[in-house]
Amino acid sequence: MEWVENSLTYSQDELSYYSRAFSVEQLTTKLLFARGITNEELFSKYAYPSMADLHDPFLLSDMKKALVRIIRAMKNQEKIVIYGDYDVDGITSAAILYRALHFFKADVTALLPTRRDGYGLTVSAIERMVLLDPALIITVDNGSNAHEALRFAATKGIDVVVTDHHEINGPFPTCHAFVNPKRSDNQYPNPNLCGAGVAFKIAQALFQASSTLEWRIHAWYYIELAALGTIADLMPLTGENRLITKLGLSKMNLNPSPHLRVLFSLLNLSLIDSSTLSFLIAPILNSCGRISDPNEALKALISDEPQHEKLASFIELNKQRKLMTQECFQILDQTIQNRKLHHQNVIVAQGDYPEGLIGILAAKVTDKYQKPAIVITAEGKGSCRSVQNSSFSIINAISHCAESLKSYGGHQAAAGLTVELHMFDHFNAELQKAAALEPMKKPNKIYDSHLDICSFSNILFEDMLLMEPFGMMNPKPIFLNSRSADSIQYFGNKEQHAKLNINNKEALLFNRAQLLKQDGLRPSFLYSTNSYEKKNFVINELNHQLFS
Repeated sequence: MEWVENSLTYSQDELSYYSRAFSVEQLTTKLLFARGITNEELFSKYAYPSMADLHDPFLLSDMKKALVRIIRAMKNQEKIVIYGDYDVDGITSAAILYRALHFFKADVTALLPTRRDGYGLTVSAIERMVLLDPALIITVDNGSNAHEALRFAATKGIDVVVTDHHEINGPFPTCHAFVNPKRSDNQYPNPNLCGAGVAFKIAQALFQASSTLEWRIHAWYYIELAALGTIADLMPLTGENRLITKLGLSKMNLNPSPHLRVLFSLLNLSLIDSSTLSFLIAPILNSCGRISDPNEALKALISDEPQHEKLASFIELNKQRKLMTQECFQILDQTIQNRKLHHQNVIVAQGDYPEGLIGILAAKVTDKYQKPAIVITAEGKGSCRSVQNSSFSIINAISHCAESLKSYGGHQAAAGLTVELHMFDHFNAELQKAAALEPMKKPNKIYDSHLDICSFSNILFEDMLLMEPFGMMNPKPIFLNSRSADSIQYFGNKEQHAKLNINNKEALLFNRAQLLKQDGLRPSFLYSTNSYEKKNFVINELNHQLFS
């Protein structure tokens, strides 16, 4: 992978003018320009978004129809069951909608599948919900392609409102209402809402339909979970998604909800940013869905009072999940090397891997080999990942192999599938052919500027915080350091991590310290900010030749 500096250039007059207009450093102005923030109006919405800028939820097709049915159920005290998913987006979307309907005194229950149950609305899921005698089922973060389950629900006399954000593979589902920002007939400006974002829009529609309640006040009760779901599900952090996540982070830092306040306290967190959600909070909630029961996480988020012991148990569960992941990846990586699977267009590995960990394992394979990856369990359930920031669409590739699959779904960056084991070889062969037709250009590692760590000022740290949240389509700025480290300290139980000291500033290198030991002090590396409080850095790439 080549290191390439962002080649965009601007006149000194432009940089000087907008640096003053934005009240940021000139380097920050260049970073903003590179993200399309090129005038005062765009900067104001980027840096200081307002709840007033949220789009009208009724621009989503079928939103009015969905709302009328939900309100009728509430007025008639009909039983409503919310059916979500086992990941963070599914958990938070169910929690948002439950909180909103509970506020309006609906007779509502929320239910999530476990990994063993499988993803999405299924006939068996409907059979379980029939025992609750619902008049209305509302899906969140699933249902767009659940045609068989929806037909079965209709035979039971149950209305279903499908709310989802996943790609629609074929005709629209036959249901009472179908709310999905990816519908081709939408007038909604943001097709990239996550499941929690769609649930947030339903809550918005409910409050806007009320003549006595002010949405801009009540929105703060839901926006933290919408922000968490958006970041956890790797949605583009532009436009309305950025608004939701930035305001959600603001709420978490200024006045977090009681449940999150307890969780932050247990983790000794005082400043919450996008990395906190991505690498600390989301994995903790995800661990419930990966190796335990996601319904426990849901109950903790919708309980009247924070459950200290339950939240603490989630933290311990995530530690267990990390150890399991580490052990499984060592086995998986050895398999890839032994079988030379990394020579495939898409790295496909099948074996005895825990279903709850295959998504993480696929992501780790993709990160190491910079190729799309699919990890499949011994039972035939698979998790798929594209290379981050590449144009390769994993959902397009596997859709060409649909005849070999029992089921599949997802989007450009990530997908899930189930394959019959006797069809595995055929599926893999067809997949490699399909992948050859997809854009497979190996992405360069783009860095924003050559700036030695010793020149990184405290003002720049403040500017980086202003640019938060970082994620898809608003990546954290990456800089090139060419100054050698003054000293190195190794840490971790196997000394797998390292802290490089450069002119009284610290840069952390995770899981790759052995490269320093075998090659000595490297004169250059790519880095980004790590902690705004400690004002330290994290090393992204130590030397590109080592990872090519």
